[in-house]
Amino acid sequence: MLVNALLAVAVTVAPTAPSAEYELAYSNAVKLEQAQASCMKAAGLQYLPDNIVKSVRTETERKALNGDVKAMRQLRAEEGFGIWSEVKEAETKEHPNDKIVDSLPAAKLKAYKAAQEQCFVKAVKTVLNKDVSSKEDYEQQVDLAIAEAEEELNKDVKLAKLSKSFASCLKIKKAAKPTDVAEAKRKEIIEARTDMAEKQGVTTSDQQRVTAAGEEELPLPKVSEAQVKPLLKKEIKAALDDLECGKDFYAAYEPAAWKLKQKVYAEYGVPFAW
Repeated sequence: MLVNALLAVAVTVAPTAPSAEYELAYSNAVKLEQAQASCMKAAGLQYLPDNIVKSVRTETERKALNGDVKAMRQLRAEEGFGIWSEVKEAETKEHPNDKIVDSLPAAKLKAYKAAQEQCFVKAVKTVLNKDVSSKEDYEQQVDLAIAEAEEELNKDVKLAKLSKSFASCLKIKKAAKPTDVAEAKRKEIIEARTDMAEKQGVTTSDQQRVTAAGEEELPLPKVSEAQVKPLLKKEIKAALDDLECGKDFYAAYEPAAWKLKQKVYAEYGVPFAW
């Protein structure tokens, strides 16, 4: 089984060079933008492709993704699960083509967006050889591919055994899959943050922000730095307690999960940081 092989060679040393998946994901992302621009030009419309930048992580972040518990502890001591720190550090990003879309009169906007959607569908077929009906369908297929990769993790005997002791430490009484146990405490923080945003009437459509590859975009509540501070402090404690319970589990789970996700990102042209 693929996951068993990954677990067998899992190490806690950060790679010294970007993976082949990193390069392919970046290359496919660039080609998707270029293909859309060519398609729109053929339709007599202008499209400004996004500038896909190769992103990098710190050595500590790379070690954490590869199962180094010490590195994970260092990161969690600073930002917990990365939930409330995301609110504090959230930044907006405009696609270069937004300027064109925003300048169009209402009479032309609908036709332009329809052409843009059609060109995206064609680009995905040309570059990735995948059939999608819309950008939304493409995003759903990415989510499904990640979910299927996670199911591979859930089938692994070693991870299942480690997750049972982890779940017991977390006081999770009913049987849970390894992926569910890994996300249990993080999910509680996300749900609390989302609930706050919804009570404020905030939706994802109100925000344009940079999200990590493969991460579901969720509404961010409107909070001050002073309001975030105690919430982040509480999250950090929860994240460190979670890691203490699951350090043996995460040492095996993280590198396997990261390897599988990279394959999905490369396949679908989703650029990710190395």
